[in-house]
Amino acid sequence: MPFSPPSSMPVPRWFFRQVATVTVTTVTQETAGSWDRGAGTSYSVPCFLNPASSADSAIYKRETGRTLYDLYLDCKATDGTAVTSAILNHISRISVDGTAYVAEGEYIDLASNSVVFKLQVSREV
Repeated sequence: MPFSPPSSMPVPRWFFRQVATVTVTTVTQETAGSWDRGAGTSYSVPCFLNPASSADSAIYKRETGRTLYDLYLDCKATDGTAVTSAILNHISRISVDGTAYVAEGEYIDLASNSVVFKLQVSREV
C-alpha cells in the first residue's frame, strides 16, 4: 500500500550501475490443453545485482550449486515504461551483463514507495 501522502524519497539513480534485460513471457493455451511459453517484449531496466548466498557450493564444497542474488530495480525502464507486475514476475526472463537469471518469486516494493523494487533471483553454477 503506497504512502498517503506520497513520500519524498528520491529515486536513487546513482545506485543502479547495471542494466537488466527483462523479457516478458507470454503464455498461451493450445486447444488440447497444453501451455506454451514464448518470448514477448523486452525492457531494459537500470538495476543493481548483489550476491545474497551460495549455500550448496559453500556447505558441500561442490563446484555446482544455486547462487542467490538480490536484484534491485528501478521503477521505470530506460524507455520510460513503468515496471509493473505484468512485466516483472516469476516467469519473466531476466539477464544482467549477459548472464541469465531465474526469478525466485514476485518482486517487492521497498518502503512501498514505487521507487526501488527488489527481486530475488538465482542462477545455477
